[in-house]
Order: sequence, then structure tokens, then C-alpha cells
Amino acid sequence: MKETIGKEYKRRLRLILRSKLNGKNKISAVNTWAVAIFRYGAGIIQWKENELKDLDRKTRKTMTMYGAFHPKSDVNRLYVKRKEGGRGLISVERCVKEEENSLKIYISNSEEKLVKGVAKFEKLDVSELEESRDLKARNEQEEKDRWIGKRMHGQFIRDLPEAVDKEKTWQWLSKCDLKVGTEALICAAQEQSIRTNYVKYHIDKTAESPLCRLCGQKVASVQHIV
Repeated sequence: MKETIGKEYKRRLRLILRSKLNGKNKISAVNTWAVAIFRYGAGIIQWKENELKDLDRKTRKTMTMYGAFHPKSDVNRLYVKRKEGGRGLISVERCVKEEENSLKIYISNSEEKLVKGVAKFEKLDVSELEESRDLKARNEQEEKDRWIGKRMHGQFIRDLPEAVDKEKTWQWLSKCDLKVGTEALICAAQEQSIRTNYVKYHIDKTAESPLCRLCGQKVASVQHIV
């Protein structure tokens, strides 16, 4: 079943990425038509953590092949909500774990005799399950915190003034009809992933100088060039 689900998932993913949908709708289609295939078996099929992580890696690799994800772009930002500056993709690993958690909560709270028997057999700890009700929200916050905490990738969002309207700042992600490649490139630029002289000098160690070639005074970061 794992092999069958994995093959079908990859088939659907490729079909979506080959389609003419805009960037936002492609991600939505992956969430609702491709990733959703894992929800049906979650809690029944025993997925290993490394298997789920491998599927997420293959998802990003396929997206890169179709120009939907820049190879140097931030992984955590990909899974952050669009209204908060991310791309809004649901990871396979997170999807399965959240569904398993929801199934356990349902079983532990059910009043049906047969289901109560399952809860007793599985030795489900009700107190632990109650604490994990907000698992989805916690996972989303963790992804965002990891992205913001990165020295280069999180610089843009850290430098945003408090007075800035966050909703309008990310409106191009939540409401625009950009092509998926354009969307991926803008995100990479905001994350300092474009190979400017600044990146070549500090990361690749190849450029002679990190300074802007036009003014010769400030470092050639994406913000300065823009």
C-alpha cells in the first residue's frame, strides 16, 4: 500500500506541476489532490518517519525540476501559511502525523463500546492527547520560527518595521496570479538566495569583492540592488 500511495502521489504531483495553474492554485491543488491521498491511510498504515521525510524531499526536488521551488530557497518557508509570508504547502510528514493525532483523540473520546475497546488496547493516554490538540498550530509556528531565525533567509522578515501592514505585505502571495516560477524567484530573492556578489563573497568564497558594482560603496545584497 505504501508503494501504491507513493506512486499515485508522485503522479498527481507531476500532473499539477505540468498544468497551467498559477502559483497559488498549484500549491492548493497539491494540498487538496496530492497530499490528501495520505490522509485516508494515516493511523492505519504504519509510516516510518524517514519514509515521510523522503517523500517531502522528493516533493521539493520535483518542484525544483518544474521551476516551482528555487534550489537555494528556504525549506521552512515553503510550509508557512501564505498570509504570513510562506508558500502554504502541506508537508506529507506533517499531514500524516496530524491525522494520526486526530484519530487517536477521536478514539479516546468516543463512547462506542468497540472504539473504547480499541482505546484500551492501544493504551492511549488521554491527558497527553489533550495537550496535543493544537499540534497543527504548533507545527506551523515552529516552521515560521525556524525560517525567521535563519541568518540570511530570515533577514527580510526580521527587518520589516513593526508599523508595516503585514496583510498587505504578503498580498502578492495570497491574492496574486503570478506564475509559479515568478513566485519562487521572488521568494528566493527575499531570502538572499540569489547569487549576488555579497553571496558569492561570503558563502561561495569566489567573488573578489562583496561591494555593489555600480556604486562601489555598499554590499551587493538583494535589498541594495532593488
